[in-house]
Amino acid sequence: MNYFRRSEITPAELERLAAYDRVVAAAIGAATPPVRMRDWELSRVLDGMEGAGPDEPILELGSFNTYLGAFLKTRFSEVTVSDRLGQRRLKSLWRSLGLAPAKPHEASYGGWMRSMRRAGLSPRDIDGTDIPFPDRSFSRVIALSVIEHIPAVERAIAEIYRVLRPGGRGLVTMDCAPEPKPYGEGVRYFSPVELEGLFAPYRVTSARNAPDFSRENWCYNRNRPIVPAFIEITRAAT
Repeated sequence: MNYFRRSEITPAELERLAAYDRVVAAAIGAATPPVRMRDWELSRVLDGMEGAGPDEPILELGSFNTYLGAFLKTRFSEVTVSDRLGQRRLKSLWRSLGLAPAKPHEASYGGWMRSMRRAGLSPRDIDGTDIPFPDRSFSRVIALSVIEHIPAVERAIAEIYRVLRPGGRGLVTMDCAPEPKPYGEGVRYFSPVELEGLFAPYRVTSARNAPDFSRENWCYNRNRPIVPAFIEITRAAT
């Protein structure tokens, strides 16, 4: 498991992400919400895209309110972005009517869909626990801060692995805390021990380090030690 450390967000890393912003902005046009969030996790995913050829198929799960697909589309010809679109559309409507808390950094459903289409993408409604593609369909499957929002997490990871081609990589990020938080209110936090067990059946090829729960590494300003983790799993080449 590769755990976040704030010291890794260097000036060079920030410039790389600024270049990402410029590519996305050109692809989607003006966008009110930020086009980039979760800097460290995004960088690890971009690292994991290295080595993929321009014609290799890519799948992103949980794409709503991210613009990663627009960036990938400038480099890869076969990019599928997806989310539970019906649920996202309904929640966006609730927010617009004041029936759910507003999120200033979340795009409207319609605005995000228009951005995706401008980038040449047609978002699909996909359940991460039942991916509607045959085995070995994708070179990369990305789940950027998605897994912790899926109750059947083991099934979701198994599905990611199932649709990977030989040599393909699953690029997964999620939240980690010293003690686990069971699933509730749409999210859970995994402990380091849980993460090791969760990915034990798979070949983990991302760099490994020990989690550092010092306050400087906390995220979300939730007054509790939560740090992001990045896990790359690679399917055997044969």
